Amino acid sequence: MAIRLSRRKLASYLAEELVAGKKDVPTRLAAFLVDTKRMRELPLIIRDIEDALATRGIVVADVDSAYELNAATMKLLESFVKDQTKAKQVHFRTSVDETLLGGVRVNVPGQELDATLRRKLTNLKATKV
Repeated sequence: MAIRLSRRKLASYLAEELVAGKKDVPTRLAAFLVDTKRMRELPLIIRDIEDALATRGIVVADVDSAYELNAATMKLLESFVKDQTKAKQVHFRTSVDETLLGGVRVNVPGQELDATLRRKLTNLKATKV
């Protein structure tokens, strides 16, 4: 009888492998999930891996902006995220969200910075009661 490996133990193991520089981690994870018929858990496992990496000083940040961000802005965001999270390394997943009027939204595990124009307008409207 095979023992079912918990998502968090699996994530912790895979995070260690990524920190060690192993390149075949995504392939091995996909093979494991297919073999164990656990493909539905992929989004949860990815989140758990990102959390495990964050505890090791590597943060994956999701950045949404109205327009493509230039290198100088990304450098400033990297410095900001490092200061806020005490991370040694920051990796970005960027996307352009055309519904944003302007500004940027940054999500890291457990935190969100919403500096979008929409948020600022909403805050302004709320304070004008």
